Amino acid sequence: MSNPSTARYREVGFELKTWRESNDLTCRELSRQTGLPLSSLSFYENGRRAISATDAAVYLAICGAPRAERERIIDLTAVPNGDLYWVRPYFDSLVDPLKSLIIQENLAQAIAEYEPMSIPGLLQTEGYARAAFEASQAVATDRIDRLVGARMDRQNLLEKRNPPHCTFYVHERAIREGVGGPAVMHEQVQYLTLAMNLPRCSLRLVPESLPRFRAFPTPFRMMDYDDHPALAYIDVYVAALFIDHRPAVEAFYEVASSLEQGALSETETARQLARYASEYERMQG
Repeated sequence: MSNPSTARYREVGFELKTWRESNDLTCRELSRQTGLPLSSLSFYENGRRAISATDAAVYLAICGAPRAERERIIDLTAVPNGDLYWVRPYFDSLVDPLKSLIIQENLAQAIAEYEPMSIPGLLQTEGYARAAFEASQAVATDRIDRLVGARMDRQNLLEKRNPPHCTFYVHERAIREGVGGPAVMHEQVQYLTLAMNLPRCSLRLVPESLPRFRAFPTPFRMMDYDDHPALAYIDVYVAALFIDHRPAVEAFYEVASSLEQGALSETETARQLARYASEYERMQG
Protein backbone atom coordinates (compact mmCIF):
# COMPACT_ATOMS: atom_id res chain seq x y z
CA MET A 1 0.00 0.00 0.00
CA SER A 2 1.37 3.46 -0.88
CA ASN A 3 2.29 5.91 1.83
CA PRO A 4 -0.75 8.23 2.37
CA SER A 5 1.29 11.03 3.94
CA THR A 6 0.50 14.53 2.65
CA ALA A 7 1.55 18.06 3.58
CA ARG A 8 -1.71 18.50 5.51
CA TYR A 9 -1.26 15.29 7.52
CA ARG A 10 2.29 16.34 8.43
CA GLU A 11 1.20 19.77 9.60
CA VAL A 12 -1.62 18.35 11.73
CA GLY A 13 0.83 15.83 13.21
CA PHE A 14 3.35 18.55 13.97
CA GLU A 15 0.70 20.61 15.77
CA LEU A 16 -0.57 17.62 17.80
CA LYS A 17 2.92 16.58 18.86
CA THR A 18 3.83 20.15 19.82
CA TRP A 19 0.80 20.42 22.13
CA ARG A 20 1.43 17.00 23.69
CA GLU A 21 5.09 17.75 24.41
CA SER A 22 4.33 21.24 25.74
CA ASN A 23 2.20 19.56 28.42
CA ASP A 24 4.82 16.89 29.25
CA LEU A 25 2.55 14.04 28.20
CA THR A 26 3.93 10.81 26.78
CA CYS A 27 2.12 9.03 23.97
CA ARG A 28 1.33 6.21 26.39
CA GLU A 29 -0.29 8.63 28.87
CA LEU A 30 -2.27 10.31 26.12
CA SER A 31 -3.41 6.94 24.78
CA ARG A 32 -4.70 6.00 28.19
CA GLN A 33 -6.60 9.28 28.65
CA THR A 34 -8.08 9.47 25.16
CA GLY A 35 -8.69 5.78 24.53
CA LEU A 36 -6.87 6.09 21.17
CA PRO A 37 -4.52 3.19 20.32
CA LEU A 38 -0.85 3.97 20.96
CA SER A 39 0.05 2.93 17.41
CA SER A 40 -2.52 5.36 15.99
CA LEU A 41 -1.07 8.28 17.97
CA SER A 42 2.34 7.56 16.45
CA PHE A 43 0.87 7.53 12.93
CA TYR A 44 -1.01 10.78 13.56
CA GLU A 45 2.01 12.65 14.96
CA ASN A 46 4.29 11.46 12.16
CA GLY A 47 1.85 12.57 9.48
CA ARG A 48 1.24 9.07 8.16
CA ARG A 49 -2.50 8.96 8.74
CA ALA A 50 -5.43 11.40 8.83
CA ILE A 51 -7.01 12.00 12.22
CA SER A 52 -10.74 12.65 12.50
CA ALA A 53 -12.03 15.99 13.77
CA THR A 54 -13.53 14.24 16.82
CA ASP A 55 -10.31 12.48 17.79
CA ALA A 56 -8.33 15.67 17.22
CA ALA A 57 -10.71 17.59 19.50
CA VAL A 58 -10.30 15.01 22.29
CA TYR A 59 -6.52 14.91 21.77
CA LEU A 60 -6.15 18.69 21.99
CA ALA A 61 -8.52 19.04 24.94
CA ILE A 62 -6.46 16.55 26.97
CA CYS A 63 -3.33 18.50 25.99
CA GLY A 64 -4.85 21.76 27.26
CA ALA A 65 -5.02 23.60 23.94
CA PRO A 66 -7.23 26.71 24.18
CA ARG A 67 -10.42 26.81 22.15
CA ALA A 68 -9.07 29.03 19.36
CA GLU A 69 -6.14 26.68 18.81
CA ARG A 70 -8.40 23.62 18.88
CA GLU A 71 -10.66 25.14 16.24
CA ARG A 72 -7.72 26.13 14.05
CA ILE A 73 -6.14 22.67 14.12
CA ILE A 74 -9.44 20.80 13.81
CA ASP A 75 -10.12 22.88 10.70
CA LEU A 76 -6.97 21.34 9.20
CA THR A 77 -8.44 17.85 9.53
CA ALA A 78 -11.15 18.47 6.93
CA VAL A 79 -10.30 19.69 3.44
CA PRO A 80 -13.31 19.40 1.10
CA ASN A 81 -11.22 19.42 -2.09
CA GLY A 82 -8.96 16.56 -1.05
CA ASP A 83 -5.29 16.49 -0.14
CA LEU A 84 -3.33 16.27 -3.38
CA TYR A 85 -3.55 20.03 -4.05
CA TRP A 86 -3.70 21.84 -0.73
CA VAL A 87 -4.46 25.58 -1.01
CA ARG A 88 -3.52 27.87 1.90
CA PRO A 89 -5.04 31.32 1.12
CA TYR A 90 -3.21 34.46 2.26
CA PHE A 91 -6.40 36.48 2.74
CA ASP A 92 -7.91 34.30 5.48
CA SER A 93 -7.45 35.35 9.11
CA LEU A 94 -7.54 31.73 10.26
CA VAL A 95 -4.82 30.53 7.88
CA ASP A 96 -1.06 31.12 8.05
CA PRO A 97 0.55 29.85 4.80
CA LEU A 98 4.01 30.91 5.98
CA LYS A 99 3.74 28.75 9.09
CA SER A 100 2.66 25.82 6.90
CA LEU A 101 5.71 26.35 4.68
CA ILE A 102 8.09 26.63 7.65
CA ILE A 103 6.79 23.33 9.07
CA GLN A 104 7.37 21.55 5.76
CA GLU A 105 10.84 23.09 5.35
CA ASN A 106 11.91 22.02 8.82
CA LEU A 107 10.70 18.46 8.25
CA ALA A 108 12.43 18.19 4.86
CA GLN A 109 15.66 16.32 4.26
CA ALA A 110 16.38 18.22 1.01
CA ILE A 111 15.02 21.36 -0.66
CA ALA A 112 15.49 22.49 -4.25
CA GLU A 113 14.20 25.95 -5.20
CA TYR A 114 14.00 27.83 -8.49
CA GLU A 115 13.58 31.61 -8.56
CA PRO A 116 13.31 33.28 -11.97
CA MET A 117 12.84 36.91 -10.89
CA SER A 118 13.94 37.41 -7.28
CA ILE A 119 16.40 36.21 -4.65
CA PRO A 120 15.04 33.22 -2.68
CA GLY A 121 13.57 34.29 0.66
CA LEU A 122 15.96 32.03 2.58
CA LEU A 123 18.91 33.94 1.08
CA GLN A 124 17.68 37.53 1.21
CA THR A 125 19.41 40.24 3.20
CA GLU A 126 17.24 42.44 5.38
CA GLY A 127 17.76 45.38 3.02
CA TYR A 128 16.73 43.37 -0.02
CA ALA A 129 13.69 41.87 1.72
CA ARG A 130 12.49 45.32 2.79
CA ALA A 131 13.03 46.79 -0.69
CA ALA A 132 11.21 43.86 -2.29
CA PHE A 133 8.17 44.25 -0.03
CA GLU A 134 8.09 47.99 -0.66
CA ALA A 135 8.40 47.56 -4.43
CA SER A 136 5.59 45.00 -4.59
CA GLN A 137 3.06 47.49 -3.15
CA ALA A 138 1.04 44.42 -2.16
CA VAL A 139 1.71 44.80 1.56
CA ALA A 140 0.54 47.58 3.88
CA THR A 141 3.45 49.74 5.03
CA ASP A 142 2.75 49.07 8.70
CA ARG A 143 3.18 45.31 8.11
CA ILE A 144 6.55 45.43 6.37
CA ASP A 145 8.66 45.42 9.55
CA ARG A 146 6.89 42.30 10.82
CA LEU A 147 7.17 40.52 7.49
CA VAL A 148 10.87 41.33 7.14
CA GLY A 149 11.49 40.08 10.68
CA ALA A 150 9.64 36.85 9.92
CA ARG A 151 11.70 36.33 6.78
CA MET A 152 14.94 36.83 8.67
CA ASP A 153 13.82 34.41 11.41
CA ARG A 154 12.98 31.81 8.79
CA GLN A 155 16.59 31.80 7.63
CA ASN A 156 17.58 30.03 10.86
CA LEU A 157 16.72 26.88 8.92
CA LEU A 158 20.07 27.07 7.10
CA GLU A 159 22.07 27.31 10.32
CA LYS A 160 20.34 24.77 12.53
CA ARG A 161 22.25 21.70 13.71
CA ASN A 162 21.14 19.39 10.88
CA PRO A 163 19.85 21.62 8.09
CA PRO A 164 18.26 20.14 4.97
CA HIS A 165 20.39 19.92 1.85
CA CYS A 166 19.37 23.11 0.01
CA THR A 167 19.99 23.79 -3.68
CA PHE A 168 18.97 27.20 -4.98
CA TYR A 169 18.67 27.80 -8.72
CA VAL A 170 18.54 31.56 -9.27
CA HIS A 171 18.06 33.06 -12.72
CA GLU A 172 20.53 35.78 -13.63
CA ARG A 173 17.59 38.14 -14.17
CA ALA A 174 17.06 38.14 -10.40
CA ILE A 175 20.62 39.41 -9.90
CA ARG A 176 20.33 42.05 -12.63
CA GLU A 177 16.93 43.29 -11.48
CA GLY A 178 18.56 45.79 -9.10
CA VAL A 179 15.95 45.67 -6.32
CA GLY A 180 16.60 48.48 -3.84
CA GLY A 181 19.43 50.05 -5.87
CA PRO A 182 23.19 49.39 -6.17
CA ALA A 183 24.01 49.51 -2.43
CA VAL A 184 21.31 46.99 -1.52
CA MET A 185 22.26 44.71 -4.40
CA HIS A 186 25.98 44.91 -3.64
CA GLU A 187 25.29 43.71 -0.10
CA GLN A 188 22.89 41.05 -1.38
CA VAL A 189 25.32 39.62 -3.94
CA GLN A 190 28.09 39.51 -1.36
CA TYR A 191 25.76 37.64 1.01
CA LEU A 192 24.95 35.09 -1.70
CA THR A 193 28.66 34.39 -2.04
CA LEU A 194 28.98 33.87 1.72
CA ALA A 195 25.86 31.67 1.79
CA MET A 196 27.54 29.25 -0.60
CA ASN A 197 29.87 28.34 2.28
CA LEU A 198 27.04 27.33 4.60
CA PRO A 199 26.88 23.58 5.25
CA ARG A 200 24.55 21.73 2.86
CA CYS A 201 23.80 24.92 0.91
CA SER A 202 24.36 25.12 -2.85
CA LEU A 203 23.67 28.09 -5.15
CA ARG A 204 23.73 27.90 -8.94
CA LEU A 205 22.91 30.67 -11.37
CA VAL A 206 20.66 29.94 -14.34
CA PRO A 207 22.10 31.78 -17.37
CA GLU A 208 19.97 33.74 -19.79
CA SER A 209 21.34 31.50 -22.53
CA LEU A 210 19.49 28.45 -21.19
CA PRO A 211 16.62 28.33 -23.76
CA ARG A 212 13.95 26.58 -21.71
CA PHE A 213 14.14 29.13 -18.90
CA ARG A 214 14.04 32.33 -20.93
CA ALA A 215 10.26 32.27 -20.60
CA PHE A 216 9.69 30.02 -17.60
CA PRO A 217 8.17 32.43 -15.07
CA THR A 218 7.07 30.02 -12.35
CA PRO A 219 9.11 29.87 -9.14
CA PHE A 220 8.76 26.57 -7.33
CA ARG A 221 10.19 24.51 -4.52
CA MET A 222 10.69 20.76 -4.19
CA MET A 223 10.94 19.20 -0.73
CA ASP A 224 12.14 15.65 -0.14
CA TYR A 225 11.65 13.72 3.09
CA ASP A 226 13.25 10.64 4.60
CA ASP A 227 9.94 8.99 5.47
CA HIS A 228 7.35 10.79 3.33
CA PRO A 229 6.63 11.35 -0.38
CA ALA A 230 8.15 14.39 -2.04
CA LEU A 231 6.21 17.66 -2.07
CA ALA A 232 6.08 20.51 -4.58
CA TYR A 233 5.27 24.06 -3.48
CA ILE A 234 4.39 27.18 -5.46
CA ASP A 235 3.27 30.64 -4.38
CA VAL A 236 0.52 32.10 -6.55
CA TYR A 237 0.35 35.53 -4.85
CA VAL A 238 -3.10 35.06 -3.31
CA ALA A 239 -2.37 31.59 -1.93
CA ALA A 240 0.30 29.02 -1.20
CA LEU A 241 -0.18 25.72 -3.01
CA PHE A 242 1.20 22.47 -1.59
CA ILE A 243 1.18 19.72 -4.23
CA ASP A 244 1.25 16.04 -3.30
CA HIS A 245 -0.17 14.74 -6.59
CA ARG A 246 2.56 12.41 -7.84
CA PRO A 247 2.30 13.17 -11.61
CA ALA A 248 2.52 16.91 -10.88
CA VAL A 249 5.46 16.40 -8.52
CA GLU A 250 7.26 14.37 -11.19
CA ALA A 251 6.69 17.18 -13.70
CA PHE A 252 8.51 19.56 -11.38
CA TYR A 253 11.28 16.99 -10.98
CA GLU A 254 11.76 17.10 -14.76
CA VAL A 255 12.17 20.86 -14.61
CA ALA A 256 14.62 20.51 -11.72
CA SER A 257 16.60 17.98 -13.78
CA SER A 258 16.88 20.51 -16.63
CA LEU A 259 18.11 23.10 -14.15
CA GLU A 260 20.70 20.68 -12.77
CA GLN A 261 22.06 20.07 -16.26
CA GLY A 262 21.97 23.63 -17.55
CA ALA A 263 22.77 25.89 -14.59
CA LEU A 264 26.27 27.21 -14.00
CA SER A 265 28.47 25.12 -11.73
CA GLU A 266 29.09 26.39 -8.20
CA THR A 267 32.58 27.54 -9.22
CA GLU A 268 31.21 29.40 -12.25
CA THR A 269 28.41 30.84 -10.11
CA ALA A 270 30.92 32.20 -7.58
CA ARG A 271 32.89 33.88 -10.37
CA GLN A 272 29.77 35.41 -11.88
CA LEU A 273 28.61 36.70 -8.49
CA ALA A 274 32.01 38.34 -8.02
CA ARG A 275 31.53 40.15 -11.35
CA TYR A 276 28.06 41.36 -10.34
CA ALA A 277 29.38 42.50 -6.95
CA SER A 278 32.07 44.56 -8.71
CA GLU A 279 29.50 46.07 -11.08
CA TYR A 280 27.18 47.11 -8.27
CA GLU A 281 30.11 48.51 -6.30
CA ARG A 282 31.09 50.68 -9.29
CA MET A 283 27.48 51.81 -9.71
CA GLN A 284 27.46 53.08 -6.10
CA GLY A 285 30.24 55.48 -7.07
